[in-house]
Amino acid sequence: MVYRTTAKMAKRKESHRAKLLETALRQFGKQGYHATTVPRIVRESGSSTGAFYFYFRNKEDVFARVLEFIGEQIAAALNQAIGAAGQEPIAQMKAAMNGFIRYLVEHPQESRILIVESSGLGGKLEGARRVIIASHTRSVERALAGMSRALPALDPKIAASCWVGAVHEAVRQWLEAPAETRITAEKLAKEICGFNLRAIGMPAANP
Repeated sequence: MVYRTTAKMAKRKESHRAKLLETALRQFGKQGYHATTVPRIVRESGSSTGAFYFYFRNKEDVFARVLEFIGEQIAAALNQAIGAAGQEPIAQMKAAMNGFIRYLVEHPQESRILIVESSGLGGKLEGARRVIIASHTRSVERALAGMSRALPALDPKIAASCWVGAVHEAVRQWLEAPAETRITAEKLAKEICGFNLRAIGMPAANP
C-alpha cells in the first residue's frame, strides 16, 4: 500500500515544524546556544523527541535553520523598506539601512542569535552566519557602487564591510547593556544611520 501525503497532512506537518522552530528561536534568544537543549525545546513546544528528530538532525541543525529564518526575515524587512522608498537610489539606501537596523533592535532575540550567539561556534553554524552577513554586505556594496557619482571616492567593497560591521557592533553593545540603561531603539537606529551616512560622505540629516 502506498501512503500519500494530503494537503491537510502537509499543512499539519509544516505547522508542527514551524512550532518547533519558533520555540527553538525563543530558547536560543533567551538562554543562548549552549544552555539550550533539545529536551528543553521539545518540552517548551509541547512536542515529542521523535517529532523533533523527524524535522531536525540535532541542536546544531535546528540552530542553522533558525539562522536561515532570521536571514529571510531581515531580507523581507529590507525589501519592504526599499519598496516604500520610491525610485531615488539615496532614498532607497537610507530606507534599507533604517529597515535593517530597526529589525535588529525591534527583534532582540533574533539579533542576539545572529550577532552574539552564532559568533565563534565554528563549522556549519559559522558558515550559516557568514552567509547572512555576506548577503547584507553585498547588498550594501551594490548600492554604494550605484551611487558612486554622488559620493566621494571610496572602495564599495571595503566601505560595505565597515558599514555592516558598524551596525552589528553597535547593536551588540546595545543588546549587552543592562535594559535600564539602554537608549531607545529609535535613537539607536538614528545614531547608527547618522554615523554610517557621514562615513560615506552623505548628510546625516533625517536618516
